[in-house]
Amino acid sequence: MRSRLARLMMPAVVLTSAALTMAACSSGGGSSTTAGATPSTQPTPASTSPAAPGTSSAGAATGSGSGSSSSKPAPTTHPAQPVTQGGGTPACSSSQLTAALTNSGVGAGQYYADLVFTNTSATTCTLTGYPGVSYVTANGVQSGNPAARSAGNPQTVVTLKPHGTATAQLHDSNGISGYSPSQCDLSPADGLRVYPPGQTAALFVPWKTQHCAGLSITPLNIGPVQ
Repeated sequence: MRSRLARLMMPAVVLTSAALTMAACSSGGGSSTTAGATPSTQPTPASTSPAAPGTSSAGAATGSGSGSSSSKPAPTTHPAQPVTQGGGTPACSSSQLTAALTNSGVGAGQYYADLVFTNTSATTCTLTGYPGVSYVTANGVQSGNPAARSAGNPQTVVTLKPHGTATAQLHDSNGISGYSPSQCDLSPADGLRVYPPGQTAALFVPWKTQHCAGLSITPLNIGPVQ
């Protein structure tokens, strides 16, 4: 009885064993394929380091139109505007003026006179500061040193309407006022060459006289226009 029962159960045991064997073989075959395959690689992420100056990176362009830039635009500057005298009134040009000596006087070896500028144009203009003054000979050559600027009077803006005037005081020491003959070098002059303040074109004031033309001294002085 036992022997017969054992024979009846054997196929089931064998069948079960065969099933287990097949399952094991199937599992072992899958593992072998995976191990032998070349592993897949992941894409390298883009660098997140900031772009070097002068170069551009995705989304942050420097010096290009792509992306957005965090740099602020340079401020706009405007050239300085020239300042005119007298609250916007232009300075008097030499062509608008005449010059003359008035109120002359001599005392204790000193000569004084008013150098008067007159606006002969139809336009208002201004004068500010010191004129340039020197003696000249009959042929227009400068004689002696130009006038030094005298101190004492402040510089002011003088507005000259048409026919208006401005005055600068002229002072000279004559040939006998403290100078030796060699220092003085007394010489004839035919008049004065006068540059209005800030101008490079000269006016001429006739004045035949003698003056100290020695280059080691400066006896002629001029004040600012008032």
